[in-house]
Amino acid sequence: MLLLIDASRANNEQKTGVEWYGFFVIQELKKIVSPDTRVILYTREPLKGELTNLPPNWKEQVLPWPPRRLWTQIRLSWEIWRVKSGSRNYAAGVPKKEIVLFVPAHVLPLVCPTRTFITIHDLGGLRFPSGYSLFEKWYARFATWFALRCATVFTPSEFSKREIESVFGNGKITVVPNGFDDSKYHLIDDKEAIGKIVEKYNIKPPYFLSISRLEEKKNTVGIIEAYKIFQEKILLKSNLENYSLVLLGKPGYGYKKVTDAIRKSGYQHTIIIPGWVEAEDVPYLMAGASAFVFPSFYEGFGIPVLEAMACGVSIVASNRAALPEVADGAALLVDPYKPGDIAQAMLEIVSSSALKEELVRRGLTRVREFGWEKTARGIWEQLCNHTICD
Repeated sequence: MLLLIDASRANNEQKTGVEWYGFFVIQELKKIVSPDTRVILYTREPLKGELTNLPPNWKEQVLPWPPRRLWTQIRLSWEIWRVKSGSRNYAAGVPKKEIVLFVPAHVLPLVCPTRTFITIHDLGGLRFPSGYSLFEKWYARFATWFALRCATVFTPSEFSKREIESVFGNGKITVVPNGFDDSKYHLIDDKEAIGKIVEKYNIKPPYFLSISRLEEKKNTVGIIEAYKIFQEKILLKSNLENYSLVLLGKPGYGYKKVTDAIRKSGYQHTIIIPGWVEAEDVPYLMAGASAFVFPSFYEGFGIPVLEAMACGVSIVASNRAALPEVADGAALLVDPYKPGDIAQAMLEIVSSSALKEELVRRGLTRVREFGWEKTARGIWEQLCNHTICD
C-alpha cells in the first residue's frame, strides 16, 4: 500500500484543536503502520518538531506553493494527479487500488485516489455560521458534500455522524472517537507544583476553570452569567469561600460580548483571563481547579472533557451535542441556555465532597476508554484493506 497523508495542518506551529488531532494521529500511526506500507507526508513547508522523526518506510514530500492560498485545491491536487498518472517515482509500480489518501485536518483536494479517507469533526461552521463570510459558509458546505461523495468519512462521535447525515444524507461514515494527550493530562499529586503554577498566573484559589475559545459557540457569556448567579448564591452560605473564575482561551467571534458581560457582572476582580499560558502549565491549572465548567452550545466531541477527567477534576458540561456521549455519566450535565442551571451544578459540586469524589471516580474510569493510540488503530483498520495488508 502507498499511504498518502496531508500533514500540512498538523505541521503548523500554532495548532488549533483539529490540527492537534492531525498531529497526534500521525504520531501514533508511525508506531502501527506496517513496515511494508510506504507512507508519504505531504506538507507546505519542511516538517517541524516531532513530525520530523520518520520511520524508514515514511517520507516527507514538501509541495512548495508561493501563492500560499489554495494549496490543497491546486498544489496538492496536482500532486495527486501525478501520482494517479504514474509520473511520480515514489508511486511507480503501485496499483491504483493500493494508493490511499488520508486527510485528517482539512478539506479534500479536488483530485483524489479511488480510496480516500477524511476526518470531519463536526458541522459547527454550519450550525453556528456567525463570524463566517458567505464564501466560507458555502465552502464549508461544499467541502463536506464533496467529501461524502469522494471518500470514507471518519467522525469522532455518534452525534457528529447523525449531524452529517441529517444535513447531507447517508454516506460512508465511520465513528472513531478522539483521544487526549495522556503524557500531559493525568493525576498530579504534587500540590506544591500546582500551587506555583496557579500563583504564576495570579490566580487566587479556589477557582472554577473553563478552557475554550472565548466566543459565542462556546457559551462564554453563559459561563460568566452562571458565575454571577453562583456568587450571589454562595453569599447565603457562610461556610463557602469566595471562588474565582478562570477563562482560559483565545478571543473568538463575539469577544466584545464576553468583555461586556464581565464588566456588567460586577466581578471583574475575580474573573481572570490569563491570556497566553504555556502548554505545560495547563494540566496544573486543570488539576488545581475546584471544577471544570464546559457548557458549550456545540461540540463534535469535546477533548477538554477527557483532559479534565484525566486530571481528576469534577465536570459541569452541556447536555447538548456530543458532550453527553463523551461524558457518559461522569459529569453533571446542564442546559447550556440556562445560566441558573449551570450555577446550580457548580454549587452542588463545591457543596458536596461526596458528589465531587464520585464524579472524579467516574471520570477516571471513563477516560481509560480513550487514547490517541486507540484513535489511530481505529483509523488504520479502515485505511487498511485486508486483502492488501494481510
